[in-house]
This record gives sequence, C-alpha cells and structure tokens, in this order.
Amino acid sequence: MFLIYINDIADHIDSFTRIRLFADDCLLYRVIQSPQDTEILQKDLSSLCTWAEKWQMKFNTAKCKTVRITTKKHPLIKSYNMCNDQLEQVPHHPYLGVEISHNLKWTFHLNNIIAKANKALWFVRRNLWRCPQKVKEQLYFALVRPHLEFACAVWDPHTTTDVQRLEMIQHRAARFVTKNYSRAKGSMTEILKKLKWPTLEQRRKQSRLTTMFKIQNETIAIPIPDYINRQSMKITRQYHPAKFRVVKTNSNVYKYSFYPRTIQDWNDLPSNILNITSTESFKTAISDHIMK
Repeated sequence: MFLIYINDIADHIDSFTRIRLFADDCLLYRVIQSPQDTEILQKDLSSLCTWAEKWQMKFNTAKCKTVRITTKKHPLIKSYNMCNDQLEQVPHHPYLGVEISHNLKWTFHLNNIIAKANKALWFVRRNLWRCPQKVKEQLYFALVRPHLEFACAVWDPHTTTDVQRLEMIQHRAARFVTKNYSRAKGSMTEILKKLKWPTLEQRRKQSRLTTMFKIQNETIAIPIPDYINRQSMKITRQYHPAKFRVVKTNSNVYKYSFYPRTIQDWNDLPSNILNITSTESFKTAISDHIMK
C-alpha cells in the first residue's frame, strides 16, 4: 500500500534528474555541469516538499544529506535546502547498506564492514568456542562472512592492502574453526585447503561474474549501458558472441569499477562457460573455474 501511495513522487521531477526509491528510502541525483543544473536540482527538492505537503507526509530533513561526487579540483559549489532546512554536505553516506564516498573510493565502506565482521567474529569466538568444528564453520558463514560480501560486486577492492585486510578476517576465522593456531610457513594455505574455503577475493570475482551473467540474460533489472558494446565479428579463436569490447579507462576508480573490470574477466572465460544458460549451472562452472 505504501508503494502505491508514493508512486507519483517523481511526476514533477526534471527529466534529467534521477530518483531511486527503495521502501522508505529516496535518492535524488543529477549530473551538475552548469549553475542552471544546480538550480534545477534545488527546484526538484522543493517539488518533493510540495508533494509531501499535498499528501500530508513529511521528510525527515535531519536524515537527508547531500554528497558531491566529483574528481574536479574546482567543482560547482552550492548549498541545497529542503522544506526550509539546509541540507548537510557530507563526504560519504550509506545507501542500501553501501557507503558511497565523494571520490567513489571504498576506504570508508571497507573500514565499516571490517569493523562489523571483527565484532561478529569476536562474539562467536567468545561465546561458542566449545562448539564442534562444523557448527563453528556454519556460524562463520551465517554471522561473519555476510558482512564481508554484501553487494561486493560493487565495491570489490583491487589494492593488495585492502584485499589482505579482508582475507585476514577469514584467516582468523579459519584458525578458530580448526583450532589450528600454528604460525608455520604455509600453515594458513593448508588450513583453507583442508576446509575447502575459497578466498574472499575469489568469491567476490565469482559474484561479479554471476551478476554480469544475470545482466546479460536479463534476469535482473539492470540494463547494459549504451557505452558497453559487443566485440566486432571476427573469425578468431578468441571471438564469442557473448563477449564485450574492453572499456577504455583513464583512472583507477573507473578502471576497477564493475563494468570495465568485470568485462575483462568475462572475456577471459572459456566458451563452454559462456554458452551456459542456467544461473545455477553458471555459478557451479565459475566456482570450479576460479578454484583451479
């Protein structure tokens, strides 16, 4: 009923301003290229207030923030108001469980999820250390690892430092599960091999490729952007109709974002995997391929 009640919220928003709704969360964004764009965005915010007043609703402006996402040295600066309150400008803000930063880097988000995962692991270690190995393993899978993998197709880090920060949590969990605290060289590799746990980095790669598979097969409502094109039809050993042209990039932020990075991995897949049509079969094949 609530969704029906608010389904006209975007009726008076400018066509180049985008609005995203999820339950009672509302995200409004626009590409700002001129002072006129800032005025239009302010007008759209005012339109939301008019809409809320019409339907006897109220925005909690204390929770409403603005984030200016840019890499420009001298961006257009403007303060925005909503329902007679000035909105606070912040460098990062959570959206659907993911911390979006002004520079599109994931440092703050990683700090958040690492802290949450460490707290969850410490809770399990402190209270359930007497449990059998299988139970402790399931506790790690259910209570700790989800913190490290939620929406990971979006924020998958590429630097060695960040990758290792995440892996260290799984390493501590593996020692707890197996009661093996040996620091001998190669001991962690043997522990993970015995447990048959893939690395978190491998699982994130699998998540990205599975998401790409769902996008291509239209099983999720994410359209392929216009700038993503198929490979040219050439009779070569590497050609496959499911492959894409590599996206050219000029910054690490863009290079390691979802599409440019995942297309590279997608194009490296063998034809027998690209020919799969079932999501579950694709997941299994990708898991076996990555774990080789």
